[in-house]
Amino acid sequence: MANMATMGPSDILTLEVATPTGLALKTDVSSVRAPSVEGEFGVLPGHLPLLASLKSGLLSYVADGEEKIVAVGPGFVETETHKVRILTDAFAAPEDIDIDAVKTELVEADARLRSFPEEHRGAAFAEVQRDVDWCHARLQAHALSHC
Repeated sequence: MANMATMGPSDILTLEVATPTGLALKTDVSSVRAPSVEGEFGVLPGHLPLLASLKSGLLSYVADGEEKIVAVGPGFVETETHKVRILTDAFAAPEDIDIDAVKTELVEADARLRSFPEEHRGAAFAEVQRDVDWCHARLQAHALSHC
């Protein structure tokens, strides 16, 4: 794979990840993989325009020939020919993840999840499930990054 210095503008995507607190990430990449509610999908330069809903999970991208992985929360992704914009409730780079705190959050969220009756429906259940998914995404990002 060519590195960014030898790639032309048509071989590069600009990846932007925005959260309610501001721009969490902006970088040039050669590819992106994101977790949509319909399953994981990939984006390469020249991708057709797309708008999709995101679920908590791993966002991976290749920058300077190296794959990087971060955790993203629920939100939306919009692609253009040479740009990927992600609007998400949450973002965590592996080096910023406090594993002990996330494990504690997961235990608490799992307990709340188990407190629901057998029939899992409604906004309250969906919110707790999002919390559990966000914990799992951060744990996976940290584990895969070898921090």
